[in-house]
Amino acid sequence: MPRRPGLAPVREVARYRRQAPLFGVIAAGGFSLLGNAVAGVALPWFVLGLTDSAAWTGIAAAAGMVPLVLGAFFGGPLIDWFGARRVAVTADLISAASVTAVPVLFLLGELSLGWLLALIVIGALLDGPGITAQDARLPELARLAGLPIERVTAIDELLENAAVILGPPVAGLAIVAFGVERTLFITAFCSLTAAVINGVSLPRHRRRARLVAGSDGILSGARFLLGDALLRTILILAMVVLAVFGALNAVVMPAMLRAGDGSALDLGVSLAAAGGGAACATITFAVCGHRGDVRLILLLGLAGAAGSIGALAVATTPPLMWVAAGALGLSTGALGPLVNALFLRRAPSAIRGGVLGMTTAAALVATPVAVLMTGLGAEVVGPRPLLAGLSAVLALLTTFAALNPVLRALSQRRPKTPETHPKRMAFHRARRRRPPHARNLPG
Repeated sequence: MPRRPGLAPVREVARYRRQAPLFGVIAAGGFSLLGNAVAGVALPWFVLGLTDSAAWTGIAAAAGMVPLVLGAFFGGPLIDWFGARRVAVTADLISAASVTAVPVLFLLGELSLGWLLALIVIGALLDGPGITAQDARLPELARLAGLPIERVTAIDELLENAAVILGPPVAGLAIVAFGVERTLFITAFCSLTAAVINGVSLPRHRRRARLVAGSDGILSGARFLLGDALLRTILILAMVVLAVFGALNAVVMPAMLRAGDGSALDLGVSLAAAGGGAACATITFAVCGHRGDVRLILLLGLAGAAGSIGALAVATTPPLMWVAAGALGLSTGALGPLVNALFLRRAPSAIRGGVLGMTTAAALVATPVAVLMTGLGAEVVGPRPLLAGLSAVLALLTTFAALNPVLRALSQRRPKTPETHPKRMAFHRARRRRPPHARNLPG
């Protein structure tokens, strides 16, 4: 049966309506991270100007990190119980209120150090649950939009990276133009915008999933992760990789700069090269990642990261450092969306919030520990031997992943069912809409 041309605009409108909630949630996450990136520059500057003490600035930073871990740990069950929409909107609204209170109280002359720390704690406590709540509904929204989850997580990763990169310069320009206290209003605006978009885009929670989550208890996510051998192994890999990169960015690269092995411009170009390589890898994964061998992509990413960090350890000129940094970003750019897609696929919808919350909490705990240990190691052996050590850690991790029998399941092709294949999902949806007497007709 030939298609009628007049139906093409109707199909396009219907497709956009199915995809709008998904891209709305991704955009809301981008606004939240943009606001956090602006606050990450403005708040330490504000605390330093208020107290004129680096020690209090560090205490304020710690006051934001500890609630972030606690919020990620306890936020998952809250999402499973109350629903992603309520948690995401509430988190954004409270974040906006707490950030707004800082400049308002300061301009009124009522802001004390105790109030400032309390507001930082309140804002950070709900950051983890808010972001996790958005991620928890991505699989359903991806199926509604007819897109593979791998492409969705890659698009989400690209937008998050763009927000993190854009935030610091926006904060710097705003501090110069309006002052540090008024710059925090940008974060409040971003949080309010995210709350509105999440309220419109996120679906209402199902009562059936809420009952299951409530009976399973607060440790449902941990029990599921411990019981799933594949996710447990992937979580170990992710924790080690995040710890290595946290140590690399926070300790080793600044230590090399301070030791006289490069200038601030060299470091900036290296970070830009790594970001560009990661963006290329993420875009490639968004286009064809759902058709690739997941285990092979994982192993190539780990091996490439080990080799790139090793190249950084022996790079003696800035151009070699830039090439190694670009190769590092190209190697690891697909790992983030790949791991996110695995967790979103395998976690049951009833406890998905708890599973994602536990993985976020584990990653947040691993990184500060690694940064602390690496800082002590840099004082003893220096940055370049430490880079060689980080490369060796990733090489061992690659060997472990290659020999681990659990990860061989990643090479098995997924059956292209209506639930996992967008084209067949659309075909089955179309057949359900056709009247019974027309289902045997061609076209």
